[in-house]
This record gives sequence, structure tokens and C-alpha cells, in this order.
Amino acid sequence: MLDVYRKLTFGKRLSILLALAGVVAVVLVVIGLSIPLRSATLKARVIALLTEELESEVTIDTLEGHVFPRVAVSGRGVAIRHKGRTDVPPIIAIDSFEIRGSLRDLMKEPRHVSEVRLQGLRVTIPPGDDNDDDDGKTDDESRAGAERLPHVIIDRFEAPDTIITIVPKKAGKQPKVFTVHHLVMDSLGITETMPFIATLTNPIPKGEIETSGTFGPWNVAHPASTPVTGTYVFANANLDTIEGLAGVLSSAGAFTGPLNRIEVQGTTDTPKFQVDAGGLPVPLKTSFTAVVDGSDGDTYLTRVDGTFLNTSLTAHGSVVGFEGVHGRQIDVDVTIKKGRIEDLLRLAVNSEKPILLGAAELQAKLVIPPEKKKVIDKLRLRGQFTLSKATFTDPTVQTKLVGLSRRGQGMVEGEQAGDVLSNLKAHFTFENATASFSSLTFSVPGSAVELVGQYGLREERLDFRGHLKMQAPLSEVAGGGVKGFFLKAIDPFFRKPGAGTVIPIKITGTRKAPKFGLDMFR
Repeated sequence: MLDVYRKLTFGKRLSILLALAGVVAVVLVVIGLSIPLRSATLKARVIALLTEELESEVTIDTLEGHVFPRVAVSGRGVAIRHKGRTDVPPIIAIDSFEIRGSLRDLMKEPRHVSEVRLQGLRVTIPPGDDNDDDDGKTDDESRAGAERLPHVIIDRFEAPDTIITIVPKKAGKQPKVFTVHHLVMDSLGITETMPFIATLTNPIPKGEIETSGTFGPWNVAHPASTPVTGTYVFANANLDTIEGLAGVLSSAGAFTGPLNRIEVQGTTDTPKFQVDAGGLPVPLKTSFTAVVDGSDGDTYLTRVDGTFLNTSLTAHGSVVGFEGVHGRQIDVDVTIKKGRIEDLLRLAVNSEKPILLGAAELQAKLVIPPEKKKVIDKLRLRGQFTLSKATFTDPTVQTKLVGLSRRGQGMVEGEQAGDVLSNLKAHFTFENATASFSSLTFSVPGSAVELVGQYGLREERLDFRGHLKMQAPLSEVAGGGVKGFFLKAIDPFFRKPGAGTVIPIKITGTRKAPKFGLDMFR
């Protein structure tokens, strides 16, 4: 669940790539049709028209072409800087390009070009473009600008091994770099809805994404409003690239919407999901809906439904970045209504046999800040949980609880207490791999324990103080007889209204070797 958001932003990045590369390819074809291919002014006219149509500073190292036996235009060293910006790399850089077609297809309407192939395409998406896109132009004016170009369709567009770099809006954040190994588009045109197929590498978690869909028509005035729709498959993503997690994740889903608000629906499957707290792997499956803000890549999780073993959970929240900070912060509300404590313990404790069995409920606020630490050390939780009808798997512990329940009810030795089931409620915070409990109550028939304290997950160390409350007075807890007779004298010192006996206690030591005793200073 914690990593669903990491695969949601590729649609926006890929779509921007398709739009920008497509516009350049179409404009190059249009100019090739209108200018003699061997004219000395070809390069200057191409640069001038690209500069006007893309509102950018354009440079081209070489450009040449011929008409017979087939139309062909080629060039090298293309660089396009959006609005002349020099504070970021060129928005588009192309090592070389080839445009091929037949003269007959170019002469009829609509005009067709057989093939456009770009080598060494590098797309850098600079920050702030969404705020500068309109320049006061209306949608009608933008459409009119696009319609000035002749209607040209590229039958097949290829750009293998493309590099996409996303420069974040917020200062100090590291850019995201994506490699698109395979990119093919059919029927590419500025005013067209364009189908595409692509394969790219997602950096974190590292894995291959295969996606297909449609893009466009390109919105000249408001690129962020350009529509995109499609499906994706994210296979064999290695969660080891996220510090503190382990497992291999696969995901599939669909996306649709304008670039600045892409709605994503999908599922994930991680057969051996593991947290680094020393826990064991569990099979984790999720289904999710989310909205991706294409302007900065922030993701808003509308709903996540997850299951692992016999536990189900729901969550909603956000994954956003902050100015001057590397990475993004996960901020999620998590609810478990029908869970099992043994499943939760498996995630946290490296033991095939859980110490507790029982129903569990949880309501918590989860925050994972963008810090370079293992998940267990930077994870922050605040909430409450309830365990009901729980039993300990250790026979010795369960026997002691039965004895505690019998004494708490004032039963004599040998009297059967029946099946003893435990209930536990707690309000807690979790930070720096330590769980702090402001209120923790544990009860069995006849007795209850109220505690405050801490549990360190790394060292598995206990430090709790509180009270043991029993229905029976201390003299009856002792089992009667001579001992009980003398204890009657001090019964009043251990009584409080509504309780037979209240004894101050402490629990220290470790999970494997806990120490229970009277808190004499209280």
C-alpha cells in the first residue's frame, strides 16, 4: 500500500514527451513540404518556423533532404529551449532525425508522411510551464494557430531509448529521470488523437512499465489540459530500491484525464511484501484510485483497499513533495476493521509462531517523511487499536492469565475459570522505531491492567508502569486461609471505588524475557 503512488505519475511524463516530440516532427514535415529540400535557406526557415510555432529558441546543427526516389529529410543536433530559457536544459534535444515518405502521399489531403524516426531524444520538462502556457491567448486563438499549419499525419513515429527528465517546481528537489526504451505512435498529428505504445523503466521502485493508449489533440495554449487515456502494466518492480522495504511488485491499471489531473485506477500484487523491522514476508494485494497532478507529480490517493493474509484495510491520503526536500512525503489515514493481530505481528516480528491470536481493529494516521532512513526509523503513526477475544500461543503465558483471572475473581484453588480470552485497547504514537502508549488497557475476566509506557521495536525492550485491578479484595486473591486473614487488615489500602484491589505494577525487560513486578515507589 505504501508504494502504490510511485507508479502513478508515468502517464503524465510519457504524455508530455509524446506531445512535444510529435509537434516537432509534424512541423519539420510541414516545412519540408513548403521549402525546396536543397534550398540554402532550408535550415533558416525551419528554425524560424519552429521558433514561432513553439515559442522557443531553436538551434539545428545540420539539415538536408531529397525528393527522389522518395522524399527524405534528415538532420542532427536539434535543441529547443522553451521561451528561450537558459536556466534549465533544452526542453527537447535530438541527436539525429529521419523523415521519410512518398511524394504522392504528400500531395493529397490529408498529407501523409510514412515514417519519422528520432535518435537520442532527450526531453526535459522545466518547472512553471503550466503557469506560463496561455500568454493571454484564448482557446480559439490557439486552435487558429495550430490550424495555420497544413494537415499532416505521420503514419509511424519511433523514438527508441528516449530520456525524460522532470525538473520539479520546488527548489532543491532532485529531477526524476525516466528511460523510454521503446516508443511507437501511429497517425501522429497536431490536431489528431494519437495512439501510442511505449516501454519505459521506472526508477523507484525499479521496474519495467508497458503502456498503450491515446494522446491529444495537443492543446497549444494549455498543454496541461491535453487529454490522455490508456492502460499500463508494471511488472517485476523491485521494492528493495526503496530503503526499508522488500518484495517484487506487479501492477496493472488504466488512466485518463487532462495532464494536470490524471485519474488512475489499478491493482497491485506483492507476493512477499516485507518491512525491514525484522518481520516476515506477507502476500499483499491492493486496488486503488488516485489523482495525479501533472504539474508537479504529486499524487492524491482517493481510496486504497488492501489485503494481506486474513486482514483487510482501507486508506486515503496524499504523496506530495516539499520545497528544498528530496523525495515525497506519504500522508495516509489507515483503517482496519476486520483484521487479525497475528497478521500484523508477522509484519513486525520475525517469528513463524505469533505470540497472539485474535481480532484486531485499527484507526491511525500514517506519515512517512522524505528522509534517507529505513522505513521503520522514519515511519510516524498516531492512532488507536483494539484487540478482542485474543489468546496467547505460549501455553505458559496463557496458564498465567488463567490463574490471574481466577484470582481476580476470588476463586479458590482448583476452581475452573473456563476459557480465558483477553481484550486490549490502546492509544499510541509510533516514532523513531518506538511505540509510546498514553493509554493501554488489558483485561481478562476478573482482572484488568492499565499501563502507560514504551516499546522499542529495534531492541524489543519494554518499559511500562501502571496498575493491576482485580474484582476480589487482596485477602481473597491470596486464597483465604491464614494468609488471607492477615491480609484483610490491609485490604483498604489497595482498594479504590469500583475495584476490589488496585496494585501498582511495572513491566520491563524484553519481549522474549519480560519482567513483571510491583512498582514499590508508587
